[in-house]
Amino acid sequence: MRPATRIPDSVLDDVRGSARSPAVAWLRRGAVTVLAVIVALGAVGLLGVRSATVHTSGGGYELTLTYPQVARAGLDVPWDLTVRKAGGFTEPVVIVVESEYFDMFETQGWTPEPSAETSDASRTYMTVDPPPGDTLTLGFDAYIQPSSQLGHSGSVSVSERGVDVITLEFTTWLVP
Repeated sequence: MRPATRIPDSVLDDVRGSARSPAVAWLRRGAVTVLAVIVALGAVGLLGVRSATVHTSGGGYELTLTYPQVARAGLDVPWDLTVRKAGGFTEPVVIVVESEYFDMFETQGWTPEPSAETSDASRTYMTVDPPPGDTLTLGFDAYIQPSSQLGHSGSVSVSERGVDVITLEFTTWLVP
């Protein structure tokens, strides 16, 4: 005669539970918390494109730059420079930018187009015809290259006779 077999209440009755240490539980809670913080930051827009505006004056000029402070690869970004000179411009304006900063961009061009452009090992020199009035606005139509993973610091200057009269510095951070 066979012994009586017990009929299980569930197909999971014979599955062993795993022993979990408190350290594993705290590790899991920490990972979920970090993930929740990242999702929350993204939900309120802190991980998206964010522009900043910097301003300086000196040497008879005022510079105002709106640039991408935080950006992601593949997205359009603003880069707009306003140069003011009391009394207006009588000569072409030479704008100097650090070439390495602009390596992370895919460009559609400058507005207005510089009348002349040259560069040395580290900087690009753009000559812009003098605008009417006392304000020159230079726009850079661009987006961050898909292959760009790191941000860059840069500077923009107005140069007269080969000497930088005024300079603005800025940094763009790239996030995944």
